[in-house]
Amino acid sequence: MKKFLSLFLILFSLSIYSQTKSEETLGYACGYSGSETKLVSKFDSLLFEKKYKSIKQLLFSKIPGENFLAVVLCRRLANEKIITLTKQETERITQLFKSKLKVPICGGCTYHEEIEISKLLANQENTTAAMEFFFRVQ
Repeated sequence: MKKFLSLFLILFSLSIYSQTKSEETLGYACGYSGSETKLVSKFDSLLFEKKYKSIKQLLFSKIPGENFLAVVLCRRLANEKIITLTKQETERITQLFKSKLKVPICGGCTYHEEIEISKLLANQENTTAAMEFFFRVQ
Protein backbone atom coordinates (compact mmCIF):
# COMPACT_ATOMS: atom_id res chain seq x y z
CA MET A 1 0.00 0.00 0.00
CA LYS A 2 2.88 2.36 0.80
CA LYS A 3 4.42 1.72 -2.62
CA PHE A 4 1.12 2.46 -4.33
CA LEU A 5 0.67 5.66 -2.34
CA SER A 6 4.24 6.76 -3.04
CA LEU A 7 3.85 6.07 -6.75
CA PHE A 8 0.55 7.94 -6.82
CA LEU A 9 2.08 10.99 -5.11
CA ILE A 10 5.04 11.05 -7.50
CA LEU A 11 2.82 10.80 -10.58
CA PHE A 12 0.41 13.39 -9.20
CA SER A 13 3.30 15.78 -8.49
CA LEU A 14 4.70 15.35 -11.99
CA SER A 15 1.25 15.95 -13.46
CA ILE A 16 0.84 19.20 -11.56
CA TYR A 17 4.36 20.31 -12.54
CA SER A 18 3.79 19.61 -16.23
CA GLN A 19 0.46 21.47 -16.19
CA THR A 20 2.13 24.49 -14.62
CA LYS A 21 4.88 24.46 -17.23
CA SER A 22 2.34 24.15 -20.07
CA GLU A 23 0.92 27.52 -19.02
CA GLU A 24 4.35 29.01 -19.73
CA THR A 25 5.12 27.21 -23.00
CA LEU A 26 5.44 29.20 -26.21
CA GLY A 27 4.03 27.53 -29.31
CA TYR A 28 1.98 28.53 -32.32
CA ALA A 29 1.13 25.00 -33.51
CA CYS A 30 1.60 22.36 -30.79
CA GLY A 31 0.32 18.89 -30.10
CA TYR A 32 -1.73 16.64 -32.33
CA SER A 33 -4.22 19.41 -33.04
CA GLY A 34 -1.56 21.92 -34.08
CA SER A 35 -3.07 24.65 -31.91
CA GLU A 36 -1.43 27.52 -30.09
CA THR A 37 -0.49 27.26 -26.43
CA LYS A 38 -2.38 29.02 -23.63
CA LEU A 39 0.39 31.60 -23.48
CA VAL A 40 0.00 32.49 -27.16
CA SER A 41 -3.81 32.49 -26.86
CA LYS A 42 -3.54 34.92 -23.95
CA PHE A 43 -1.52 37.39 -26.02
CA ASP A 44 -3.77 36.89 -29.04
CA SER A 45 -6.77 37.87 -26.90
CA LEU A 46 -5.00 40.88 -25.40
CA LEU A 47 -4.03 42.10 -28.85
CA PHE A 48 -7.49 41.49 -30.31
CA GLU A 49 -9.11 43.36 -27.40
CA LYS A 50 -6.53 46.17 -27.74
CA LYS A 51 -5.39 45.76 -24.14
CA TYR A 52 -2.02 47.30 -24.91
CA LYS A 53 -1.41 48.39 -21.31
CA SER A 54 -1.69 44.75 -20.21
CA ILE A 55 0.80 43.70 -22.88
CA LYS A 56 3.24 46.38 -21.70
CA GLN A 57 2.85 45.20 -18.09
CA LEU A 58 3.89 41.68 -19.15
CA LEU A 59 7.37 43.04 -19.91
CA PHE A 60 7.81 42.76 -16.12
CA SER A 61 6.31 39.28 -15.74
CA LYS A 62 8.21 36.48 -14.04
CA ILE A 63 7.31 34.14 -16.89
CA PRO A 64 9.99 34.24 -19.63
CA GLY A 65 7.56 33.36 -22.43
CA GLU A 66 5.42 36.36 -21.48
CA ASN A 67 8.54 38.53 -21.51
CA PHE A 68 9.46 37.37 -25.03
CA LEU A 69 6.02 37.96 -26.50
CA ALA A 70 5.65 41.29 -24.70
CA VAL A 71 8.96 42.51 -26.16
CA VAL A 72 8.07 41.45 -29.69
CA LEU A 73 4.57 42.94 -29.58
CA CYS A 74 5.55 46.14 -27.77
CA ARG A 75 8.32 46.85 -30.26
CA ARG A 76 5.96 46.31 -33.17
CA LEU A 77 3.16 48.40 -31.63
CA ALA A 78 5.59 51.20 -30.75
CA ASN A 79 7.07 51.08 -34.26
CA GLU A 80 3.58 51.51 -35.70
CA LYS A 81 2.94 54.35 -33.21
CA ILE A 82 0.03 52.49 -31.61
CA ILE A 83 1.68 52.68 -28.18
CA THR A 84 4.39 54.77 -26.60
CA LEU A 85 6.95 53.05 -24.40
CA THR A 86 8.12 54.69 -21.20
CA LYS A 87 11.80 54.94 -20.32
CA GLN A 88 11.32 52.13 -17.78
CA GLU A 89 9.69 49.88 -20.41
CA THR A 90 12.44 50.63 -22.93
CA GLU A 91 15.09 49.80 -20.33
CA ARG A 92 13.28 46.56 -19.50
CA ILE A 93 13.28 45.58 -23.18
CA THR A 94 17.03 46.21 -23.28
CA GLN A 95 17.46 43.99 -20.19
CA LEU A 96 15.38 41.23 -21.77
CA PHE A 97 17.56 41.28 -24.90
CA LYS A 98 20.39 40.17 -22.57
CA SER A 99 18.32 37.77 -20.45
CA LYS A 100 19.47 34.20 -19.93
CA LEU A 101 16.03 33.08 -18.68
CA LYS A 102 14.77 30.13 -20.70
CA VAL A 103 11.48 29.95 -22.57
CA PRO A 104 9.91 26.50 -23.01
CA ILE A 105 8.94 26.05 -26.67
CA CYS A 106 6.89 23.42 -28.45
CA GLY A 107 6.16 22.67 -32.07
CA GLY A 108 4.03 19.86 -33.39
CA CYS A 109 3.79 16.69 -31.34
CA THR A 110 7.40 16.02 -30.53
CA TYR A 111 9.45 19.23 -30.52
CA HIS A 112 10.11 20.62 -27.04
CA GLU A 113 13.06 22.80 -26.13
CA GLU A 114 14.06 25.61 -23.79
CA ILE A 115 15.79 28.62 -25.33
CA GLU A 116 17.14 31.76 -23.68
CA ILE A 117 15.10 34.93 -24.26
CA SER A 118 18.21 36.68 -25.58
CA LYS A 119 18.70 33.98 -28.25
CA LEU A 120 15.02 34.06 -29.24
CA LEU A 121 15.09 37.82 -29.64
CA ALA A 122 18.39 37.78 -31.54
CA ASN A 123 17.02 35.31 -34.11
CA GLN A 124 14.99 37.14 -36.75
CA GLU A 125 13.16 33.92 -37.63
CA ASN A 126 11.66 33.72 -34.12
CA THR A 127 10.43 37.30 -34.06
CA THR A 128 9.09 36.98 -37.60
CA ALA A 129 7.13 33.86 -36.62
CA ALA A 130 5.49 35.80 -33.78
CA MET A 131 4.68 38.73 -36.08
CA GLU A 132 3.17 36.43 -38.69
CA PHE A 133 1.01 34.73 -36.08
CA PHE A 134 -0.26 37.84 -34.28
CA PHE A 135 -0.55 40.18 -37.25
CA ARG A 136 -1.94 37.71 -39.76
CA VAL A 137 -4.66 38.91 -42.06
CA GLN A 138 -7.96 37.83 -40.57
